[in-house]
Amino acid sequence: MSQWKTSIIIPCYKAAGTLRRAVRSALDGAPQDVELLLVEDGSPDDTGALCDELAAEDARITALHRPNGGAGAARNTGLDAAHGDWVLFLDADDELLPGLWQALAALPITDEEMILFGLRRASAPQQAVLPPATGRYAGLAALGEALSALLFETGLLAAPYPKLFKRTTMGDLRFDETLKINEDVLFNILFLQKTTAIYCLRGVYYKQNDQEAGSLSRSLRGDLLDAEAVTRPALEALLTQQGLDPAPYLQTSRVRACLNQYGLLTGCRGSLSFGQRRTLFARILADNDARAALTRRLQQDPNRLLALPYRLGVAGRWPGFLAAYTLAKQRFL
Repeated sequence: MSQWKTSIIIPCYKAAGTLRRAVRSALDGAPQDVELLLVEDGSPDDTGALCDELAAEDARITALHRPNGGAGAARNTGLDAAHGDWVLFLDADDELLPGLWQALAALPITDEEMILFGLRRASAPQQAVLPPATGRYAGLAALGEALSALLFETGLLAAPYPKLFKRTTMGDLRFDETLKINEDVLFNILFLQKTTAIYCLRGVYYKQNDQEAGSLSRSLRGDLLDAEAVTRPALEALLTQQGLDPAPYLQTSRVRACLNQYGLLTGCRGSLSFGQRRTLFARILADNDARAALTRRLQQDPNRLLALPYRLGVAGRWPGFLAAYTLAKQRFL
């Protein structure tokens, strides 16, 4: 695909400490016609000035400035300005890994509308690689048993990275700027509804630095269940369109959202009140599949003494107990 131009879009907010690293990784080995769009999203620090500085250093870089609107809005600004045949999203604290551009140049792309590759997370010892073999897959059904892992376990299909989107297929599709979370998941699902073929590129070419401050895995928030409910109808429509039974995938989506929300409530510090925590625990415990999954997880916990309060709370379906315990643990431990 060396004859096609790629636009890289980096939303930039409070990224003064990491942006230069991200830009350097994106341009390492990149073709001269690559387009790198730095979208400064009303950042209160020196990020905007750094964007301008980087643009002055390399003609392939363009700095765009907008009022703060979130990552989705920043990506939309980049999409409106992009000229490439393909679009690649890169977060300002992440990196592209060496070899991507050489691998892309050798691809025999025909009618594929998405190019998917592997990812390495700083928080995980193992790389998230593609289960299917290298090559073209005509629709999601062709991915077979690998589809569930790509949607949920590794999340490679659900995230805005690590992949390239064909811009003509994207058309006027944009990120929903009203969503504070899962706007990227919804964007991917809606793009996949427009996609007839995916190319799976063997190799790991994206590094997600998900242990840095501000990452979802380190932040206590209470909107994961609501966010999953927003994306679920779109996921159901996609799977039905592809001739797949949506039921098992929707169950997995719902349960994973419950487990992730439970993990944040029990493992992260934050300002959620007792009432907010109780409501969230009640919603989790009301889901029979999620409660069963939690029970299995707690039974397998090697720290049986530390897990005992959680086991009691889940077994007794006591959301108030769990809310009070997590608040007390945060305050005194």
